[in-house]
Parts: sequence; structure tokens; C-alpha cells
Amino acid sequence: MSDNFIKIARKEIQEELDALGQILTRCSNDMDISNNAQSIEKHLHKIKGLAPMMGQNDVGEIAKMTDTILKHVITNGVLTGSYQTLVESNLVMKEIFSGSGTKNATELKNKLQQTYHGVLG
Repeated sequence: MSDNFIKIARKEIQEELDALGQILTRCSNDMDISNNAQSIEKHLHKIKGLAPMMGQNDVGEIAKMTDTILKHVITNGVLTGSYQTLVESNLVMKEIFSGSGTKNATELKNKLQQTYHGVLG
């Protein structure tokens, strides 16, 4: 991949993470997530696609899992715990993407899988 592509992709992923964070700051519960699910899912979908192309596999996997959770919310309505899940996932993705990675991506992915095993399969 060209340096220019990587530079543009990094900028776009950062913008998507920031936009996602802005939506989440306006939410305070699971109902708010349900009401904003389509907007949130659009950002997650872009991150899910771009992150792995840049070697950000953990970010891509977390985005994929939360994207699947959001699609469930769009189809079925409010999902208990979705607000906290999205806030935590966004924080972890931002930390991994910035290189600080103080949160354990594997721990989060396992937690998501256990909590949403009926949704994630």
C-alpha cells in the first residue's frame, strides 16, 4: 500500500472514531443507542472495512463485533447493555488506534462474545 493511501485511511479512521465518540457523548442509555443505531452503525461499518487494510486488525474486529450488535439493535430495538458496550468499545478502539493500547483488545473481544453470544453467534 502506498504511503498516501495509508495516510488518507488513517485520517478517515480517526475521523470515524471521533464522529462515533461525538454521537456517544449525546447518548446516556440503551434507548439512546437504539435511537441513534443507524448513524452509529455507519461509522462502525467504515472502521470495520478500513482498519484491517491498515494492519489494525484488533480495531477491525472490535468494529465488526459492535457493528453486528448495532444491526441487531436496528432490527430488534433496545438491547440491554448496548450503551456501555459501545462506549467501552469506542474507547478501546481509540486507544489501540493511537498506539497507547492500555486496554486489552482480547479481553474486550472475549467479553463481547460472552455477553452477546446470541447476537454474535
